[in-house]
Amino acid sequence: MVHFLLRVLRAEFDECPLGDLSLWGRESATFLNRREEQRLWKEGLDPWTGESDPFAGMFAD
Repeated sequence: MVHFLLRVLRAEFDECPLGDLSLWGRESATFLNRREEQRLWKEGLDPWTGESDPFAGMFAD
C-alpha cells in the first residue's frame, strides 16, 4: 500500500489510478490526525493550507 501511494504521489503510473487528481504528482503529502485537524479548524485555520478559514465561526460545532 505504501509503495502504491508513493507511486501516486510521484505520478509514476501512465495515468492516475484514482478517481480524482488531488494526490496525483504532489511529491509530498501532509498527515494530520483528527485532533490536530479539529484544533486548527477551531483556531480559524484551514488545516490543509494553513491559511485563514473564510467560514470560521459561521457554523456551530
